[in-house]
Amino acid sequence: MSRSLSASWAIGLGLFTGAVAGTVVPSETGAQEVRQMAGFTLVFVPVLYAVVTSRWSYWRQTNPYVRFAVYQLSFLVAVALLVQIAVLAFGPAGTLARVAEAVATLAAFAVAAWMTFYGGADRAWTELIDRTDIEW
Repeated sequence: MSRSLSASWAIGLGLFTGAVAGTVVPSETGAQEVRQMAGFTLVFVPVLYAVVTSRWSYWRQTNPYVRFAVYQLSFLVAVALLVQIAVLAFGPAGTLARVAEAVATLAAFAVAAWMTFYGGADRAWTELIDRTDIEW
């Protein structure tokens, strides 16, 4: 395992995650949106570095670009769905709404991490093949 390679993956995934999360979570001003993006990025990059480093052999089993695509797609779907539910439940503004939206973003991150690093996508793929009887 190359620490610089795992760090570059973590930085890339973390920047993507922070930018999407900061943009999807409602904000009242442009400056607040930038603060949200920076804050989410500062949270997600170290966590992703720890996950990529600890799950390096799993990450490298499949082409890393496929894993990157799985991470992106699962995070985009999860964050859009969960943040929208939080906004509908608590509104777009207010302290409780901000906390609910941040929790929804963290839950979306957990979904994406599970899908990418802990076998979620592999299980879903296996289930799809079993149910549809596809010869793979």
